[in-house]
Amino acid sequence: MNENPSSIDPVSSAQQILDDVKKFAHEDPTKAAAAAFGVGLLITMLPARAILGSAAFLGATFLRPTLLTLGLVKGLELCCKNNRTPSNPS
Repeated sequence: MNENPSSIDPVSSAQQILDDVKKFAHEDPTKAAAAAFGVGLLITMLPARAILGSAAFLGATFLRPTLLTLGLVKGLELCCKNNRTPSNPS
């Protein structure tokens, strides 16, 4: 478990999780069915309004700083592009 987090492949990680779930379902189908039922019941009981409200709140919170940063980067890019002098005028 001493791997660098940036070197972990998300596809192989997801495949490993899927393989573990399949193995669990084959070894103990009763527990797997009970777990699936419990997760489905939990998701059904969660209020959709709270989930969507949280997503909207987070989106609105990060929207302004993101747009400001992108605008500044674009402005600096245009500024640097205009200030460059050609090194080999032809």
